[in-house]
Parts: sequence; structure tokens; C-alpha cells
Amino acid sequence: GMSIKYMHVAEEKVYERLAGNGTGGSDDKASQDEDLHTERDIDQQFLQMATSTCGSQHWTVHFLNLSIMEESLASFHSTLMTIGENPEEDVETMEDLFTDIAEVADGLQRAYTFASSLQLKLDPAHWLFDYTVGLARTLVGLGDEKSQKYGADWITRVENYAQKFEAQDMQKVVKAIKDAWNRGQKHSDEKEGDGPDRKRRKNH
Repeated sequence: GMSIKYMHVAEEKVYERLAGNGTGGSDDKASQDEDLHTERDIDQQFLQMATSTCGSQHWTVHFLNLSIMEESLASFHSTLMTIGENPEEDVETMEDLFTDIAEVADGLQRAYTFASSLQLKLDPAHWLFDYTVGLARTLVGLGDEKSQKYGADWITRVENYAQKFEAQDMQKVVKAIKDAWNRGQKHSDEKEGDGPDRKRRKNH
């Protein structure tokens, strides 16, 4: 009896949290970043509470997980844009970014697992498309081949959905993300081909 009561209380608290979620809308970037981290920390506390009270497969855990991913993905682009402005801080910034990306990837995998567990005759991409594209875009934005291949792995999960339900512009985005590592490889090969030993390699 008490466990059901606690679950009901947890559900109410999570619903109120999600319904009223959002930062104050400060124009100052530092304040926005601080607000975002605060919101994410609060959501993490709610997530721990919901998981321990309701179990990892409960709807409260799933929607809090999505909320945390959304907040993280929103910050990735602006973080990548600032790389190079403060070289002394870049190493720490990138370490934090890699950690956050790994957490989002883990959260997204849990979301796909939860969606599959519902056994609906519906592709999970119907509600996980934006999150998957956001993560894949971030991975491609890191620029290295390993990250871009990882991004391509994620985007293949929503490729069929995009072809059926998304507009042509978004289909192009999906294809560009999937092919990014290959384009980078070709570009690298072309640069190598322009080297001083090109003629020697051609003659062999």
C-alpha cells in the first residue's frame, strides 16, 4: 500500500516538474549556461527519485530522461561554437562535452529500449527522431572520423523513418550526417594525393 502511495506522489512531482520545466530566459550567455546546468541537475535529482521509487521502466523515468537529453543537446551546438575562443579552457570544455555526449548516447539507448519494450507497432523514431538527429549532428560536428562514424551509426536508426515521413530537406540532412565520415575520408585521400610523392605512387 505505501509503495503505491509513494509512486503516486513521485508521478505527481515528476508531472509538475515536466509541465513547468524551462529556464528564465536570460539574454546573458553565462547566465543561460548556468540556468541550463541548474535545470539539468534538478532533473537528474528527479530522475534518481523516480527510478528508485517507480523503477527504471516507468513512464516518469522515460520522460525525465528525454527532458535531460533535450537540455544537453541544446547546449552542445553553442559549446562547439565557442571552441577556439579560450584555448586554455578548451581542453576542459571538450572533456566535459565528451562526458555529456556519452551520457546522452546512454540515455538515448535507454529510450529506444523503453520504446521497444512497449511493443507498439510503431517505429520508435516517431518520437525519438529529433533526439537522434541532434546527437548525430553533434558527433559529426566534432570533426574526427571515429565520432562521425558513430554519428552515422545513430542516424541509420531513423533513416527509414525519415524517407517515409520527413520532408526532402530533412532527408538531405540525414543523408549528409550519414555520409560525413566518408566525405572526410575522401577529402583526406585527395589531400594526400596532392603530395610530392603522388607521381611516384601513380607510376607504380
